[in-house]
Order: sequence, then structure tokens, then C-alpha cells
Amino acid sequence: MPSRDVSTNANYSSWRTRHTVLDCTIDFVQQCLIGKVGLTVDKVGSEATDELVLDTSFLNIDRVDVDGNPVSYEVRQRKEPLGSPLVIRLPADAAGSIAITIHYSTTARCTALQWLDPPYVFSQCQAIHARSMFPCQDTPSVKSTYEMKLRSPFPVVATGNARGALDFHNGALMYVFDQPVPIPSYLCAIASGDLAAAQIGPRSTVYREPRFIHETQMEMAPVVENFIAVAESFLPAYAWTSYNVLILPQSFPYGGMENPQITFATPTILSGDGSNLDVIIHELAHSWSGNLVTAASWAHFYLNEGWTVWLERKILEKLHGRAVAQFSALIGWRALEESVANFGPEHEFTKLLPDLDGQDPDDAFSSVPYEKGFNLLYEIENLVGSAKFEPFVYSWFSTFAGNSVTTDDLQTHLSTFFAADADATEQLQKVDWQMWLHAPGLPKKPDFDLSLAQPCYALADAWCSHSTTEDFNADDIAEFDGSQRVLFLETLTKNPSPLFDDDRVQKLDEIYNLTSSRNAEVLHRFLLLALRLRARPFYERTADFLGTVGRMKYVRTLFRELNVCDAEFAKATFNTIKSRLHPICRTMVARDLGIQT
Repeated sequence: MPSRDVSTNANYSSWRTRHTVLDCTIDFVQQCLIGKVGLTVDKVGSEATDELVLDTSFLNIDRVDVDGNPVSYEVRQRKEPLGSPLVIRLPADAAGSIAITIHYSTTARCTALQWLDPPYVFSQCQAIHARSMFPCQDTPSVKSTYEMKLRSPFPVVATGNARGALDFHNGALMYVFDQPVPIPSYLCAIASGDLAAAQIGPRSTVYREPRFIHETQMEMAPVVENFIAVAESFLPAYAWTSYNVLILPQSFPYGGMENPQITFATPTILSGDGSNLDVIIHELAHSWSGNLVTAASWAHFYLNEGWTVWLERKILEKLHGRAVAQFSALIGWRALEESVANFGPEHEFTKLLPDLDGQDPDDAFSSVPYEKGFNLLYEIENLVGSAKFEPFVYSWFSTFAGNSVTTDDLQTHLSTFFAADADATEQLQKVDWQMWLHAPGLPKKPDFDLSLAQPCYALADAWCSHSTTEDFNADDIAEFDGSQRVLFLETLTKNPSPLFDDDRVQKLDEIYNLTSSRNAEVLHRFLLLALRLRARPFYERTADFLGTVGRMKYVRTLFRELNVCDAEFAKATFNTIKSRLHPICRTMVARDLGIQT
């Protein structure tokens, strides 16, 4: 793999950003950010250079100053998927540390921001979209401290410690934030709109539209601090002061985004009973994996997500026992199988270290770095034993805190940490790194604990073999939690029975009340089953659901299946709802459906 991040135009091996000041007005009328960004950059390396190259994408650049003096610059021709390099001419004597100020505005083609009505805006910068929100060295290899001054007529939340609102002018306050822990550009996040706040723990606040805030607080308050305390029981102390959550509108394209101190989350994680709040455990775990210790490039993304899934399941194990964590791993394995099937078993993107040269990292997004990455770490844990592996985990996150890392760092640290342990060193020789990192497709499936899965399999077998539905009633799943209901439906989807005609699918829904479920995971899985079985009565219900969610996990899978069922209906549904989808999601779905954008 190349040592340089291929997903950036920035010359970060010559100059490196140390501090960023984002000073902008959030203009809801023009739907843009307008203002300036200040970058303190340091000379690194010995190579002489008279230019600084930054990443931009669809930005209007008005002026560039170096140490307070205007300089010449050039926005070079756009090249997909990396955008347009901004080349800044530096003074001949530029050395050490210099201050860059860029006056700019975003445009309607900005891929990082979604503007909604009623007035609301939020960002999503992962993977390479920060460059469409402000000029920067848009690579996880570069970490910077941040200060943000954001003027808006509505409350603002952002990555960092809130320092208050001040300087009321032209109907808007300036909201100030500072982030003293260096972070990569993809973790810079802002949101503004009609937001209320409620405490959900001694160091945690949730933000959401006022009409939803009380029910959100009631569901989240009992668990969040416990999640943090359990994580801190085997990891270094939480480094970010506070842990807060913004529940975004439905168009947010992911389950959650781990922006430091302010996780952005989809409302689909709220089901009334807390059964989907494992997403919060995952995003909290990113406070160590990804945010504190960061993959140096998107090719090494598994070092963010594989580690985070491992931490998430370790927290689940300590909270609820090994069987629950193993059940989560089993569900994750099935997601990995689906991702490999969607790409094809020989596809480059099914490798843990894919070649992303010339590729948009968003195109590679799937369960592969999450679940294949988890299973690599799970194998290492099983080889050396959990009692030895947990101290290694602590050492990994303490040793590399604040750094960007590659697979070489992981391999070297394993060897160094266990150097004095002959047995562990011998066991580590069994790890087939070539297979794990470079072979496409699925690794060997581990032997997971199936105790919580067996009742789901048994019920699915009964539905696939009993000729009548009179043998079933709501009590069948009364003791199932949300994940078990999902596995039951997944099993029916993976092993469809000839008995399942439209009437049987409708009976399944009626008996278990699936289309009325508040649990989006359950509803999504049932609709996917109905589409796989070509149950036409549920095509409209699928379209209705697609009109209320923006999470790509649901939207892309359902649109793909709907397109197979009825391509004309799928495209018509997309054209009806596309304006409500986030730009990232809209682009990906259009590509899935073969629609030119």
C-alpha cells in the first residue's frame, strides 16, 4: 500500500496544519457558509517548496492572505473524486510556521452540508467532504486543533467545547467553540436549527427539535453515563470532557457519526425501549478508536471501524454478558456476508486494505472494514487470550493517542508488547496477515455462541415448514429483543420458503405487527423480506418508509431490492423523495439505480 493518502490533493508531507479557525456566517437564505478559515501551518520535511496545496470542492475562493498579506493563488481544474486543488503561492522566505487566511463561501454543490426547511443545516464530512465546507488538508493523516466562530439566527452545535454565544448582530448570535484535542478534518462538524437541549448524564447533553426532546431524554438518560463508565473501566480515561448527542432529522445518512463531543445520530436509533442504542455505544467507542487513534488513510479504515466494533462488543459483554456480545458478532457476520455478496467475492472493496487510488472512499463504504476488521482483532484476542489482549488494547490507545496510524503500527505494537511473552508471540505467528489484509471475500467464520440465535432459527424453520399460519401467534416473539427479531427476519430472507406467497407474508405482518413497529431495524428487515419474496402489496409500504428515512443502511438496500422488483416504480419513488435525501445518499442511490445525476 502507498504510504501517502491517495484521497487528498494536499502536499501535507511539506506543510502540515496545526490549528484551524473556522469563522463563518450560516446563511439560511442563500444556503451557504460565508466567511473565512484561518490555518496555522508548519513546515515539515526537508523538501523545498514555494506553494501550499489544499483540498477544495465546489468552493468560491475570494482572497488568500499569508501572514496578513495578500498572495496569488490558483484553483486548479477539478478532478474526480478529489475535487479542485487550491495552490497558494508562498513567500520565498516562508519557513517554520505561517498563518493562512482564506476568504470563501460554500456553494449549492457542497456535499458536506444539507439544508432543510424549516431552517436547519448539518454537516457530514466523512470521508472526503470537509473540502466542500472549507479549504483544508482533507486527510486523516493531518490533525489540527480547532476554534469555531459560527454566526446563526438559530442555536448552533459543533465539534468542541461550547464557549457561549456573543456579539448579537443583524439578527444572529456568534456561537464559539474550541477543540483543544487535535482532530482530522473529517471530524469537524456543525449543525444549526431549532434545537432544544436536555441532560442525559452528568457529562452528557442531548440536542433535538423541541417537540421530541422529552421522549429522547427519557430513552437515553438511563444508559449513557453507564456506557462511558464501562468503557473507562478497561480503556484510558475519556479525553473529550463531555459526551453529547445531536439527534438529527431523518435525512441523516448514517446511523451515527462520531464527531468528538457531539455524536450526530439518526432518529432511527430511538425505538422507545432503548433496543437500538448500541449505536451510541459504537459512536462512544470512537472516542478512542478513530477520534483519538486515527487511521492514517481511508485504505486503513478498518483501524477505525474494526477496532470500534471490537470495543463496542467488549462494552456489551461487560454490560450484558458474553452471549449478548456473541449474538452481536453473529449479526455482524451476516452483515459482512451481505456486503461481500453485494460487491462480489473477488471485489477490491472486500479487502481490508483496498486500493483506493482514483476511487471515492464513499464507494467502498460497507460492513467490510467494520466486521472483517472486527474478526481480525477477535482472532488475535482468541489466540493470545482475553486476559492478555485487554492490556494490549489499553496500551494501543494510550501509546498512539493523538496519532494517525497504519497497519504497520498495529503489527509492530503487537510484536513489541508481547515480546517478553513467548507463548503469545508463538500464537501471533498463526495470524495470516496476507490473507486478512489482501485477500478478497470472506475469512473463515468463527464459532460464535448461538444460544440467543437458536430460538430465532427455530421460529424461522417453523414458518418455512408449517403449511398453515394458524400455529403462530404474537407470543412467539414476545420474549425476543429487537436484535432477535431482526435475526428471525434475516433468516427468512436468506432461506426463503416456497410456502411464502403474498398471503403468508401478510399473515406474518398481521400476527407480529411488523409494519407498525417503532423499531426501524425490524421494519427495514421485514420490508426487505417482503421485497425479496416479491410481495407486491408491500411495495407501496416500502415507498412510504423510504419517504421517512435517510439512513443509507435502509435506503440503499431497499432501493436496490425495489429496483429488482419493479425498476419503474423504484425510479419514480426515488424521484419523489430525492430532494429530502442527503447529497451523499442521493448520489449513491442514483448510482445504484443507474440514474445519471
